[in-house]
Amino acid sequence: MASTPVILLLKRSGNSADRPSGTTVQVGEPALSFGGSEPGFYFKDSAGAIRKVGPNHLGTTAPNSSPVGLAGNSVGETWTDSSEVFNYFKVWDGSSWIKIGAGYADLAGSADSADFASLAENVVTATGVPCATIVTGSLTGSGPSGSLRYKADNTGSPSGLYVAYAGGWALV
Repeated sequence: MASTPVILLLKRSGNSADRPSGTTVQVGEPALSFGGSEPGFYFKDSAGAIRKVGPNHLGTTAPNSSPVGLAGNSVGETWTDSSEVFNYFKVWDGSSWIKIGAGYADLAGSADSADFASLAENVVTATGVPCATIVTGSLTGSGPSGSLRYKADNTGSPSGLYVAYAGGWALV
């Protein structure tokens, strides 16, 4: 007797951003949206909320900005926002997108010192004193008391914002 393969199909859609509504799936039931620009695997949790399981969305607009199915996002859903100079990793907290590690992502990352220098006037200002210099390696020389420099260093000494103090530099 020959074995007949069994094909099990989930609730599924080929439309991008087609999230299942809470009325079309039962608690624990999986659903799949395989639309190429915004795919996702979804299930209904014990509280009745629809949850998304990957992939991380990459784009200039948030996932589900133009919903075909259920509007909104799932708590814990992720997005890499490529609409700004630096790509930001964001997580939906139930009401807004939260930048993760933004203190580092705003200045660190793969940018070179030329990128930092072009952003210096917009990124770092304290008490009206602009950050005039972005340096790599060690800080040499001195500046007027209170002046700021950002040091991007990959040689093992700390990168960060330094302020001129007592003829030297102090990490802020």
